[in-house]
Amino acid sequence: MEQQEESPPPLYLAAPLFSDAERNYNVLLRDFLVANGHRVYLPQEAGDGLEGSGRDRAIFESHIAALDRAGCVVAVCDGADTDSGTAWEMGYACAREIPVIALSTDRRGSWDGRKANLMIRESAALAGTPEEVVSLLRARFSPTDPGS
Repeated sequence: MEQQEESPPPLYLAAPLFSDAERNYNVLLRDFLVANGHRVYLPQEAGDGLEGSGRDRAIFESHIAALDRAGCVVAVCDGADTDSGTAWEMGYACAREIPVIALSTDRRGSWDGRKANLMIRESAALAGTPEEVVSLLRARFSPTDPGS
């Protein structure tokens, strides 16, 4: 019987999502990760079509369920300080022992210069490009060769 390759668990893409630029980047990053073989939960799409008084609770519960299913959180940590929602998602993942990859394409070098908050910095592997994220994911989720 031929053994089927198991797909890696889904990723949770934690990122700021309040400007058009942020939302567009998140979609580009999600599409890049999908093109590289990953299933991705994109929080900004969770509330589409929801209205009314229960909307916020439904979005919150959807995000928690997606975090609990995630094999890894990919967190966009650009800017002078990490977005508060992204930081919360990173902390939740860390507490649940879900690995976190922080993507910082910010040219101000806050990670290299150790200016990033140490709780954020120490809770994640750092990537400087989407390609580096994929490389870290491959290292984490590639099947091990039983012959090596």
